[in-house]
Amino acid sequence: MKDEAVLQALEEAAERLDIKLSYEDLLKGVVATHGGMFMLRGEKRIIIHKGLQVRDKIELLAELLASINTEDIHLAPEVRDRIEKARLKAAPREAQA
Repeated sequence: MKDEAVLQALEEAAERLDIKLSYEDLLKGVVATHGGMFMLRGEKRIIIHKGLQVRDKIELLAELLASINTEDIHLAPEVRDRIEKARLKAAPREAQA
């Protein structure tokens, strides 16, 4: 699966999980982050820096979706694998906290 297709599948997964996703210029001004997930007026939102390379967007979006239960939605095996790898990568950090 090409990177663009993986990114599109991750974006669709966020939509099916009722998470509003947008790409913004986050590295100017006061905010200096590549992106994150938050709640705004009871709505889950993900904002990702629009200037990131496609692979970096994939990695960040997979990491953010890894914190959510994705078992109830259909995901392509490669997409599910990326999210699961992100979960495993985050697990040691959570165990240290």
